[in-house]
Amino acid sequence: MVEELHKEEQARDLLREIERCLRGGDHAELEDHLTQLDRLVESWPEGHMPRLLIESAVGSARTRDSIRAGSDVSRSRSTIEGEITTLRGAIESIQASAHT
Repeated sequence: MVEELHKEEQARDLLREIERCLRGGDHAELEDHLTQLDRLVESWPEGHMPRLLIESAVGSARTRDSIRAGSDVSRSRSTIEGEITTLRGAIESIQASAHT
């Protein structure tokens, strides 16, 4: 669960950078971040929610205009942030029950 949390946090951070690149028009850096996300997504099984979100965001960033792509990437990042919150809560619950 902790490994999953770290991967999702990494994905969130990369999605934030992609949003920044889309706003600023930095296409060289954008492609670097997209490539990093491509590699990260391979660590999740097919059909896993974070993988689906990231694949959608990466595809959008590569094929759509920057405004629509930014919106798609932002939605994916927000959903990943929700997943992170859920994982943190589950981890804290497990840790709390282990101490009682």
